[in-house]
Amino acid sequence: MSRTILIATAFCLSSSASGALLSEVKAEPVASKLTGLQRESHESLWERYNKSGKKALDVADYDRAKLMFELALIEAKKSNGDESRTPSSSDVSLKVAAATNNLAEAHRLLGQYKEAEILFKEALSLKEKALGEENMSVANTLNNLAVLYQNTANYPEAERLYKKALAIEEKVSSQENAPIASSLNNLAAFYDQQGRYAEAEAMYKRSLSIKERLLGPAHRDTASCVSNLGLLYFHKKEFDKAESYYKRALNIRETTLGMTHPLVAAEMSHLAELYRVEKKYDQAQPLLEKAMTLYEKKLGINNLEAAMCMLNLGWLYRDQGKLKKAEPLFRRTLGVRDRLLGSSHPETLSAMKDYSSVLKKLGRDKEARDLDARLKTLKEQADKDAKSGKQKLKPKPRASERNLD
Repeated sequence: MSRTILIATAFCLSSSASGALLSEVKAEPVASKLTGLQRESHESLWERYNKSGKKALDVADYDRAKLMFELALIEAKKSNGDESRTPSSSDVSLKVAAATNNLAEAHRLLGQYKEAEILFKEALSLKEKALGEENMSVANTLNNLAVLYQNTANYPEAERLYKKALAIEEKVSSQENAPIASSLNNLAAFYDQQGRYAEAEAMYKRSLSIKERLLGPAHRDTASCVSNLGLLYFHKKEFDKAESYYKRALNIRETTLGMTHPLVAAEMSHLAELYRVEKKYDQAQPLLEKAMTLYEKKLGINNLEAAMCMLNLGWLYRDQGKLKKAEPLFRRTLGVRDRLLGSSHPETLSAMKDYSSVLKKLGRDKEARDLDARLKTLKEQADKDAKSGKQKLKPKPRASERNLD
């Protein structure tokens, strides 16, 4: 019932785009025309590409963000056009590190986890060499890498990095600030996932207090913590509290991001799932169907948040006895998770179990038996991983916060 949030070499381009990108960068007017960036600006190309990438992330245009950060990385490595300087210079290294960190986050949001891990580690190495290990920028990338490890069910490493990032921020900061609030939110989401609700609630409330003081109660960056508190109370079966926080988060998202943003769709899906559990099907169905339409228009279905919405809608149809409408949603959810997370990931196994149960109800027994046999083999391996500490079969919370440079 919980959901995915739902984010090496210093230079990495996707194989499908690298040749075209390199030729575009060699011809600067072409690159400027491609991105719509104005040449009369006093900012460097690196700064403009980086800002354009951030703007693309804000509107969930992850492919464009990846392209912009790839271009920013190329420009960062040019040492601002001064050929007498080398990429090992401290300020140039930090620009390369920033572009690498941001590019890694775009890969993570696209579900390209192997590429993201390589790039996050490269960014971290560059930052530590230039700034030392106890620095806020270093903590930012540690946090991002921890989110990635949580996405891929490497829970021990995720917890270690979350704690390390928070310890650095609290040591170097004289007062509570936005990065500390972000780290508290992310670590709280991790504790929520592990069923450590008391620790999670205390951290969420501390994070929310900082955000409300610094940004205001209706700021877009406050919404993730509000939404996560809703999820915590949903897990604790305190449904009235959950509904209140979900509605507040949805209102903030709609007001600050517009009615068609994927994060609005995510909040609709979360609220609808609460209504489904409460058997308020008439309230759940229009929210889920609208959310699914928004995902398909903005992101397509090949991403984890859309897959979670599909699953919620599948559960709703199943609960209503609409099995023929539910079946393709369970099948598509399984396909997305298998591609993005791998066959043995806890969320993939959960989707496999759900799909098998629907196949049985539809009388498709042979398909269900084949799927159950595959599930048994994969679960045995997952159980071995759990005993070794590599993986735990826990639900995944969402709304971890990114840290861009």
